[in-house]
Amino acid sequence: MIPHYIVDGYNLIHSIPSLKKLLVHDAFQAREQLAYLISRLTFKRKFRCTIVFDGVKPSEPHPSPTHSPVHIIFSSPLSADAKIKSMIEQSKNRSQLVVISSDREILGFAKVCSAETHTSKHFSNLLFEEPDKGEEKDAGTLSKSQVDEWMKIFGEKK
Repeated sequence: MIPHYIVDGYNLIHSIPSLKKLLVHDAFQAREQLAYLISRLTFKRKFRCTIVFDGVKPSEPHPSPTHSPVHIIFSSPLSADAKIKSMIEQSKNRSQLVVISSDREILGFAKVCSAETHTSKHFSNLLFEEPDKGEEKDAGTLSKSQVDEWMKIFGEKK
């Protein structure tokens, strides 16, 4: 069975300096860039993911095709924390859940419910890790120059 990651969206954005800075000026783009980074990792590591953001769904479209491994949801009327707890409680296969947050209460709750957990900082490091030298490149792999360009866009490299 494919693992299902549940990500505390704004919590993760705040652990990535470039996205945290972008969030102040353009929340839509910060969310889109986060979804893009996670979608790249889903293809490499083979998992599906739900990103949970606090609040009401904005008017900007957040396309999540049904075949996409990444889905974006907004938690209103609940907080993102309450929505994540609810998703964990309602899961029929909690051992396949991986919860990403830096909120200790959420991580503790997930662990008690037999879900795997990672901090937002740990997961953000995975989003930017270099591929192993032994891994074969496929059509979806970015070249070093493409990675460097994205790193410049995200403000991680000068």
